[in-house]
Amino acid sequence: MFTPQAGLTLPPLNGAHARERAIVATLLYYDLFAFPLRADEVVRFAHAPAALTVQELPRSGEWWESREGYWFLRGREQFIARRTELQHASASKLERAKKYAQLLQIIPGVRSIGVTGSLAMESAVPEDDIDFLIITAKNRLWLTRALVLSALMAWGVKRPDDGRTEYPNLICANIFLSENDLYIPDENLFIAHEICQMLPLLGESTYRNFLDANRWVKKFLPQWKSASVEFQDRAVWRNTQRAFDLAFANAIGMRVEQELARRQLKRIESKHARGHNTNVKITPTQLRFHARDLSDYVVNTFNARWDALNTHLQGRNILRQRTSPENALPQQ
Repeated sequence: MFTPQAGLTLPPLNGAHARERAIVATLLYYDLFAFPLRADEVVRFAHAPAALTVQELPRSGEWWESREGYWFLRGREQFIARRTELQHASASKLERAKKYAQLLQIIPGVRSIGVTGSLAMESAVPEDDIDFLIITAKNRLWLTRALVLSALMAWGVKRPDDGRTEYPNLICANIFLSENDLYIPDENLFIAHEICQMLPLLGESTYRNFLDANRWVKKFLPQWKSASVEFQDRAVWRNTQRAFDLAFANAIGMRVEQELARRQLKRIESKHARGHNTNVKITPTQLRFHARDLSDYVVNTFNARWDALNTHLQGRNILRQRTSPENALPQQ
């Protein structure tokens, strides 16, 4: 959830050390979301290669302070209680996400599933839905999507496309990528964060391929490394899925894929013509729906606030090279 914060007053970064600048830039970005960071998160999501470590992270500085295990910009201590509240609200959503990701692994063509958006950082509010990024088998994007959406609908957990703003605990499978095209071309700071923040639930090897295809995130988050997570894959379910995959691994399966692509594209285009799905991005191997386009707005807001802290032109240009917005691909 994006909640731009106002009223922040900090001294300029004149003469600040590179390490201090990296800490301030990182905290400044998450301040846009009213989100204080743990020490390990400051290090993982640092905006510059300042060789930060958890053990050496300063507890306070001219621009930030820490309390109760969280780091934040000075004057933002109220965010601690908010993050605790959001963690509690997110806990049940994450369990629900794991449950349905585990069930979906039986669907033919499902290779990997990850949680994106605010829930991936355990910062969802109670009325938020659950966003899934799903990677499918090659040449099975549309068949897999149809089966996934049908299953979610049958289970009564699919988010409807009815224009509401609140869908508590419903699942929105809004990004589908084919395993042969995992590169996200929208290289900017916001998307780098979204990719690195994604919580993978299924398909570890495919998830690693996804990270390899998007190594460009290191331009923005050079210290980031994937965290250890528990994948929900179950051997018995995967074996069943492989049997289903074989049933569609023929000319009939390809014809079904092509027909489902035609029908779904027609429906998407029809809704687009009526003003729905205006932020949809479609290629033969990728389908990305986004209800709200935040990418440019977040990056531009961050840049403006960062520039306000920099009175030296050289310092401003260094960070702007890392944060300049390109094409937008929002995921929240």
